[in-house]
Amino acid sequence: MAGEFRAPTSKNRLSKKFSNRIGSTTRARSKSSGFRVILAISILSLLMFSFSFVSMARASQTVVTTIPVGAGPFAVAYDSGMGEVFVANSENNTVSVISDVSNTVVATVNLGGFWPLAVAYDSGMGEVFVANSAGPFAGDSVKVISDVSNTVVATIPVGTFPVAVAYDSGTGEIFVTNSQDDTVSVISDLSNTVVATIPVGTYPAGAAYDGVMREVFVTNQFSSSVSVISDASNTVVATVNVGSGPFGVGYDRGIEDVFVANSNNGTVSVISDLSNTVAAIVKVGAHPLAVAYDSGVREVFVTDLGSTVRVISDATVSLAVSASPSILSITRGTSTNVTVTLTSMNHFSGIVSLTATIAPMTPKSPSLALSATSLTVSSGGTATSMLKISTAHSPQGDGAYVISVTATSSSVLHTITINLSVTKT
Repeated sequence: MAGEFRAPTSKNRLSKKFSNRIGSTTRARSKSSGFRVILAISILSLLMFSFSFVSMARASQTVVTTIPVGAGPFAVAYDSGMGEVFVANSENNTVSVISDVSNTVVATVNLGGFWPLAVAYDSGMGEVFVANSAGPFAGDSVKVISDVSNTVVATIPVGTFPVAVAYDSGTGEIFVTNSQDDTVSVISDLSNTVVATIPVGTYPAGAAYDGVMREVFVTNQFSSSVSVISDASNTVVATVNVGSGPFGVGYDRGIEDVFVANSNNGTVSVISDLSNTVAAIVKVGAHPLAVAYDSGVREVFVTDLGSTVRVISDATVSLAVSASPSILSITRGTSTNVTVTLTSMNHFSGIVSLTATIAPMTPKSPSLALSATSLTVSSGGTATSMLKISTAHSPQGDGAYVISVTATSSSVLHTITINLSVTKT
């Protein structure tokens, strides 16, 4: 991303604490500066969402009340058990508890730390988990608030600068992204202790739980990838390459896909949770950041730094693209075939063009050839093309390659990747 955004200091006191530079994903491995990038993006994301959503979501909706809370309200979670809303106030280290009946603050919970940045409601225990970035001296932690007493009942040490929290209802665990440790802490809500620490990509920023596949999807902002964690084993079972600077992530229960906002290249990657591959790429505004799914109308809301919220109908995710196998190894001097399959979704039908490219592209790279570059897909049907990968005609370079297959039509742009290894024997 080119350019620099500076929040008005008169309106956003956090700008006095943190740098607001939002730049490329070139990684200057400074712990403090890395956090400032993530925090600045998070702040802007939430501000854009809160200010833009009301004006565009429904023409008949208006602001019915304004509720004063603490300084720098940053994250929010709804407690369905008590009918209350928990708001993390990042500048005065408190959580405001709002009754959704009276629309008033009924409690203020002092956290005793710094920078509460994320909130998640645990319906199993009736508790609220707040990521609390206290810094190197006080120690970063997750605060656990009882929604009965509205008091802190536990403090759980986690990794450095936790910035996102996701509740896993399947195992009763909370997944916390530690942005500067490149890890995820897994907390048991029975013992309120960390039961696992999972290495992921660089600067994990967002997290979302997929209840169908029992997996947690974590965006790695500086790795341009998403780590897929199985909640059964608490290990990374897949790494999905997405666009540049992935940040916000949301799970769409309607089509069982995961939507990832790529903050640096103006796209949303749609990941199929069945194959853990990118099934679609949706072009949105310049700087998409946060993602939320609305199950009532089957739409995905994506915030944008251009003071807008983009609304994506999940019916537009109309074509699934897959490759079998998607990971393979071949010996120098041989060739092999990969089956590329297009599957109609949401009654899609039309002509789809296929292209294939390889990286790195050198005179010694394997050659690619598709048996069909134009396929007709009928509603509810499938179509296939064979991708021939050959190293047979000239001395080829050994090593690792990434093959990208792109499917395009008037309304669809999908890219999937195939990981190839070429060996001497």
